[in-house]
Amino acid sequence: MKGASAVRIAGSTTEMLPSVQWLRGIAAMMVVIHHLNFHTEFLREKAGLAPSWFAHIPWSFGIHIFFVISGFIMILTTKSFGEPGAWKAFLVRRIIRIVPLYWVLTTVMVAGVLMAPHSLELPADKWHYIASSYLFIPVLRAADDLRPILGQGWTLDYEMFFYAAFAFAILWPRRIGIAILTTGFLTLAILGRNLDISTPMLFTWTDGLILEFVLGIYLGLIYQSGFRVSRIAAIALVLAGVALGYPEFNWPAVFSAGLPAMLIVGGLVLCPPLKESRATFWLTILGDASYSIYLSHTMVLRPFRDVWARLVTGAWSPVGFFLSGVLVAVVVGCAIHYAIERPMLRFFSRRLRKPAGAQRPTAPLVAAELKA
Repeated sequence: MKGASAVRIAGSTTEMLPSVQWLRGIAAMMVVIHHLNFHTEFLREKAGLAPSWFAHIPWSFGIHIFFVISGFIMILTTKSFGEPGAWKAFLVRRIIRIVPLYWVLTTVMVAGVLMAPHSLELPADKWHYIASSYLFIPVLRAADDLRPILGQGWTLDYEMFFYAAFAFAILWPRRIGIAILTTGFLTLAILGRNLDISTPMLFTWTDGLILEFVLGIYLGLIYQSGFRVSRIAAIALVLAGVALGYPEFNWPAVFSAGLPAMLIVGGLVLCPPLKESRATFWLTILGDASYSIYLSHTMVLRPFRDVWARLVTGAWSPVGFFLSGVLVAVVVGCAIHYAIERPMLRFFSRRLRKPAGAQRPTAPLVAAELKA
């Protein structure tokens, strides 16, 4: 099947579902559009135009799709619960998948801020803030701003916490490990429901958003059980997810965003195999490059907007900027994926295949995890 990868993990074959990659591509583009709208509205205001209804669509919902997919993929690609050293191999693979590109682009941001100090307002203890950004430690940039120096990296603070918890769960047989992780995350979310951003680490690690990873895990268990839905039921699940996720209900995040994201992902992974087309081919490419697109797009959109604002004026300028911005974000993200991300992953994967001495070989990064 084009776009799917049959891979070997600990003696088992796991298929990376094409629909998961399509969803990753869609989620990445939703986040790009979310940030692109801020710049487009700036140009609309400059041109004397009224705000666009398009900017009020909750495009940031793509983040919740990413979180559910993360839990889904981790349970599908992990076959080594309870095995000695499995937790360590899991963490090494996740670090290799997440950290190198993030550190490269964070370093670019740090260099840019040091060369142009007024381009980004940093806290008084900027070196502690920068170090925390590298280490995925939640820290305040400003009183109400929990973003690291590479802004969208705030989601990776949640991801890395989930990976650490999942590694602990791997110490146990799968049923026990998942029960411990579920109970732990539910307890954290309940205990932290009244915390505010002034305690950034506790706020992040007890945020109800962590339950979205648990929803993804249970969706993965449903998938592994062999349960499937008809095409009509799958469409209904996706539409229900969109309908529930579009309004901004004042509910806990797990209900207002997590469950809708789970319905959308579930509709696509539990339905009969979808036929691939030219559109899904491009979605697969976007899915493969989604991590690079996600991390890099804000770095290119702001300078692109500044250049555009100087060179292009008129009522059509915001629309032209938006369309051009989507293209620029995708092209730059794909270029980073093929020129930097993939070579780094291949390099570290080869290093994992060459353990020192007579130690047991560490499981290498496999195709599903390269895309996870």
